[in-house]
Amino acid sequence: MRKAVTTIVAIFATLLSLYSQQSYDTTGNAEYYRKFAFRSFSNESITLPYREASLCQNEGGLSALVIFLHGGSRRGDDNKSQIRGTAIRAIVNYLEKSSIKSIVVAPQCDKDHFWHDYDGKTSTALKQLIDKLIADNSNIDSKRVYIFGYSSGGAGVWRMISDYPDTFAAAMAVASYPRNAYPKNIAQTALCCVMAGKDDKAKVSLVKPTIKETQKYGGTINFIVEKDCDHISVCPIAFSDNNLKWVFDNRK
Repeated sequence: MRKAVTTIVAIFATLLSLYSQQSYDTTGNAEYYRKFAFRSFSNESITLPYREASLCQNEGGLSALVIFLHGGSRRGDDNKSQIRGTAIRAIVNYLEKSSIKSIVVAPQCDKDHFWHDYDGKTSTALKQLIDKLIADNSNIDSKRVYIFGYSSGGAGVWRMISDYPDTFAAAMAVASYPRNAYPKNIAQTALCCVMAGKDDKAKVSLVKPTIKETQKYGGTINFIVEKDCDHISVCPIAFSDNNLKWVFDNRK
């Protein structure tokens, strides 16, 4: 009898946990949050919780793989915060209204790391996750892998296209500047770089030298400075339909 009661209590606790997670996650926009399944990836060094949404799957052909890297304030392990921002919502909305068959993946960086860490643990795990997604899903077009990031997530974009120049069809880095990134490698990936003229965190002057050097190597860069924006206000402007179209029009 005691064993049966214990089992019932455990089942109830599991159901309550799932209900709480669903209720919390769907507050404000149930349809949007329900698109994203809960996932997790681990290697020997780090665990990356991530959310995954399959969009426009009734369209023909293979799916584009879209990676979004959140900013520093959304680091953690709740596997929720990274899909709440303006940027990823804009990306999802654009993909759906443009009928682009795609799989959107939003990993979450823990509080002990950043996407652009010099030791490369986070970027290595992210690349392994991307490789696994492509290997496990024959529906993904490996020539249409895109990566987006805002703030420290944008710094992660610079790092990823520098470390893995053969991986991405195009990238978008917003309100960020490169750390430990190499222009010759960056030049292999079409890049939309959006900066804010009044940004005191990621200053335009910090990115211009890399932009110029990358262009010397023949890199394709859509470099935009929103003069009247600061670090926060540039985000919704940067992830505009025009800029997103520029990114998704590229193929590897």
